[in-house]
Amino acid sequence: MKNKLSPILEITIVLSIMHIVKAVADHFKINGAGSIAIWCAIFIATLFMKRRKAMWRDLGLLLPKEKRQWFINIGLALATVLVVFLLMGLILDPILSHFGLEKPAEVANRFQFFLGKPILFITYLITVVWIGAALGEELLMRGYLLNRLTDVFGTNKIGWIVAMLIHAIIFGMLHVYQGLAGIITTTFIALIFGTVYLVAKKRLFPVILAHLIINTISLTAFYLTGGAVN
Repeated sequence: MKNKLSPILEITIVLSIMHIVKAVADHFKINGAGSIAIWCAIFIATLFMKRRKAMWRDLGLLLPKEKRQWFINIGLALATVLVVFLLMGLILDPILSHFGLEKPAEVANRFQFFLGKPILFITYLITVVWIGAALGEELLMRGYLLNRLTDVFGTNKIGWIVAMLIHAIIFGMLHVYQGLAGIITTTFIALIFGTVYLVAKKRLFPVILAHLIINTISLTAFYLTGGAVN
């Protein structure tokens, strides 16, 4: 039981820090509150990892080395982007719409501040979307959380399946501000990203790149249409 308690306590502390920082940042209406919270959680996770003599490279934070690896990783990332958009466009969105589940209007409204302001948009894209969401969320969710959950449930097949499901639910709940539709969508996306992470032999580069591309396409479409697409 003691061996199981340590990772559970550690995960609880890391996620609690993230939620506390997010709540404080939201209270002061700071743009990019989620990204700030995620990087604070990553900092705490890094301290815990240091105690275990673990490094982020051990969890897959590595760039491809050879041309072949680059092509494979980029191809895998592009395939992931395609799967996510097909899943959302052809399956999830129609089903959710059928049941009257839509993202709250506030989800799109929170991005209104950079419309018509290209420099502000690019700054937000790089700092919050690329560094905060794409890099930060993949480090914390796929790199740290998914692997740490297997320390609780085991590194066998069943352990990985349970860890995958729990990490996906947690990732979905992080998007509670998007309503039930957003929670369901991001939970399925987490399952896809987690699967790709394992297919890539626990390399984070493909999922980071896929996450970056998906968010960039979505946010750029929102910007170019003046908020008509969200």
